[in-house]
Amino acid sequence: MNYCTLDDIRGHVPDARLVEVTDDLTPNADGEIKENIVVKAIEESSTLIDSYIGKRFRLPLPRIPRVLRMICVDLTIYNLYERLTEMNITEGMKLRYNNAIALLKSIAEGKADIGLDEIGPVDESGFKVSSKLDGGPAIFSLESMRSL
Repeated sequence: MNYCTLDDIRGHVPDARLVEVTDDLTPNADGEIKENIVVKAIEESSTLIDSYIGKRFRLPLPRIPRVLRMICVDLTIYNLYERLTEMNITEGMKLRYNNAIALLKSIAEGKADIGLDEIGPVDESGFKVSSKLDGGPAIFSLESMRSL
């Protein structure tokens, strides 16, 4: 599941800049945004997000929380600029990238909420572990087991 779209990226980066960071196939450069390069960067960012949140949430998520969309946009913009060594990654981009990673760590540790139910603890077999305590009488008590 991709957590953002090309339109989300366009909301933060002007088209002329997107052309600069995607249309680098010289001498075949044609001045157009290469959507496949943007989609690849989005997929890589989304995979990174999944690696952090996959222990706490069942994937794919039922919906895309806004905070994950924002994180994906920041990671994708950084990835697009990083793929070209001649493009300068600004301090602001580095800060947003580092903040996105820090937030993903907080989400993974349960310190930040994304507004979805967690899957709960999972044991080594991959099955969800749960318990129910309602205060009712024990089915198997010490006394009932002695009579067996």
